[in-house]
Amino acid sequence: MISQIQIHQQFAQIGLRTDQAQWRISSPSAELNLRQEQPWVEIQQIPGTLEVDQREAFAQEGLMSIFDLTRSEAARARQINFDAIAETARWGDRFAHIERSGNPIADWTWRDVTGPSDWIPALVPQPFSVHIRYEPGRAEIQVQPGRVALDPAVHPPEVSFSPGAVQVYTRQYASVTVTPPLLPGLLVDGRG
Repeated sequence: MISQIQIHQQFAQIGLRTDQAQWRISSPSAELNLRQEQPWVEIQQIPGTLEVDQREAFAQEGLMSIFDLTRSEAARARQINFDAIAETARWGDRFAHIERSGNPIADWTWRDVTGPSDWIPALVPQPFSVHIRYEPGRAEIQVQPGRVALDPAVHPPEVSFSPGAVQVYTRQYASVTVTPPLLPGLLVDGRG
């Protein structure tokens, strides 16, 4: 039998261990500050006007305007006053001469009954002789809306990154084992 050399070879084995890259992205919410100014409102009310024109009614009745009537009545009152003063002076003369004939008290009373009557104007106008013009009032409203101020506070996104890693390691070393054949006469234990 032929002796053979036995050779055992083992290849090296390399192992790879990979760690994935990790991304972390967080975006905080933005803050929005809102400020609004108060609106400004101005209301101005303009009153209405009422105009009553009675000139035509007075003219139809043959009456004077209120201003002319006032002046005329003032002049007439002055005249009546002067006449009354003169008549009172005459009656004073009569009372002073009581010895004359007649009854001065009865005459004085008769004067008040038969004296001048006051004039009272008739103020009943004919239809459509008084003109009335009415203009209603109005309100003017001015509104100035308040401004709105937006003040956003935007936060930048937060990014963190852990790069991936590759680790190389030897799972098995390469080896070659040679086993020589056993020869007769050789001592295996090294003694010869």
